[in-house]
Amino acid sequence: MSQTSTFVKKLAANDRPTREAAFEALKKFLSSKQQTQKMSLLEMEKLWKGLYYSMWFCDRPRPQERLAEKLGQLFSSVVPVGAFCSFVEAFWVVMIKEWPNVDQWRVDKYYLLIRRVVRHCFINLQKKEWDEELVANYNKALTKLPLSGDKSVSMALPYHLCDIYVEELEHIMFKDLKEEEDDLEEGDTEAYQELFAKKLAIVGETPILKLLEPFEQLSTSALLKTLREKCKEEVLTDSRLKDWGVIGSDSDDEDDEEKKDGEDEDSDDEWNGFA
Repeated sequence: MSQTSTFVKKLAANDRPTREAAFEALKKFLSSKQQTQKMSLLEMEKLWKGLYYSMWFCDRPRPQERLAEKLGQLFSSVVPVGAFCSFVEAFWVVMIKEWPNVDQWRVDKYYLLIRRVVRHCFINLQKKEWDEELVANYNKALTKLPLSGDKSVSMALPYHLCDIYVEELEHIMFKDLKEEEDDLEEGDTEAYQELFAKKLAIVGETPILKLLEPFEQLSTSALLKTLREKCKEEVLTDSRLKDWGVIGSDSDDEDDEEKKDGEDEDSDDEWNGFA
């Protein structure tokens, strides 16, 4: 515990060199399977409190972007797989607790941090070949915390996840095809079809529907109608899912949503799953 407290103190220091040195030491500490898997969730939360403040004190866009990327890489390149989901949970515990303190001048850099964390979580899951148990435990962390629908969670957090989730998944799935896509000449139908076939092959190897289950659950359980609709419109019926053949063209049917009163939580206003 004393070592954790030392990390937290240095990560939250006003002095940038102190923060950077502490972060490098923390990376070595977290990369040790023996050390990290012995850590309690509370200790991980304390570490993330220090990392949260390292972002707090980071000024100017480019340093913020570099730091967000480094913090995201903890999930994909540093923390052992056995501690991955606990580390995810600790991150979200801290973000939920601290979000009410994020002011308008700092909100963008924390949105960026969340985006990078989501991206690197996908990178790690992909590295592990979308291991079924690991994906399930990752989903549990999201369902328990930012996508729980709990009143303690600021609506900004699930809303932001709705905005970025499919986009970040797309980025990770097709990152190796980016150069090929950038070089694609307009009107080259054959090349386009070849590229699209490669994308469909990747889609077939990715458990996309499984990864979206936390949003499917929230689309029926959220108290706010606007959040339920956000999950459906921005995630579950995203046009890219239709393009990839993951859902059918009629999957955006909202049934009798408009007929139900927004306050009737026991109504039939439900998302009926994927087509």
